[in-house]
Amino acid sequence: MNLIKLLYKRFRIRAIRIISIIFSERMNNNNEVTLIIAPHPDDEIIGCAGLIQHQLSKNKKTHIIFLTGGENSHSGHCKISQETIIKARKELAINTNKKLGLPIENLHFLNYPDGRINYEHQETTKLGKLLKEIVPQVIFIPHKGEGWSDHIQAGHIIKKLTLHQSGIRIYEYCVWFWYYNTWKIDWKNTQLLNMTKEEHFKKKEAIDKYIYPQAPCGKPWSGTLPKIFINANCWNKELYFRIK
Repeated sequence: MNLIKLLYKRFRIRAIRIISIIFSERMNNNNEVTLIIAPHPDDEIIGCAGLIQHQLSKNKKTHIIFLTGGENSHSGHCKISQETIIKARKELAINTNKKLGLPIENLHFLNYPDGRINYEHQETTKLGKLLKEIVPQVIFIPHKGEGWSDHIQAGHIIKKLTLHQSGIRIYEYCVWFWYYNTWKIDWKNTQLLNMTKEEHFKKKEAIDKYIYPQAPCGKPWSGTLPKIFINANCWNKELYFRIK
């Protein structure tokens, strides 16, 4: 049964890749300021490391807002404090994105509770203020079919905060998209970013910087991620869906 499940997942990933290539085009975003919304430290790299490099190569300002500290990555596994995990994952985020060329001042850290992101939380006020300070022309949010509540809620919050704002383009990016049965897709609005060999290498290197460093308990700070999930996200392309 496990072998059948594994083969099915691999088939699903390959099918999505084929369909995306047919209905997609090279990402060509001419907006001046780009904002990536990351529910947890590592989502921005797993889903958008190629995009980050592409934008920086065009001298376009790129900001990342991390909504949580990812403090539940060790929930039920060990007794490391949430504060320690938040600090470690923040350092990983700073070091990893700095390696790609993003300055520290372009990384913004909020304190939504990991696993319980919602619009009514007080951090939404801070998020709204950040949006006004950054003034992005394009925003990237996790895909609505991600399967994780935090990812879905992150998108909902951004859509509400920008509901009456014109001139902002919103795209969905993929993280857990590859792992779940995500088939309700608007392929007409799909765009594909083809990474160069150098960009692809740097993305895989950046992913490694997140998933391999271990806490004292022996578990990675970012939690243990499924191998098939990592393999899917090490593709040399990134898939995006324009929704606004």
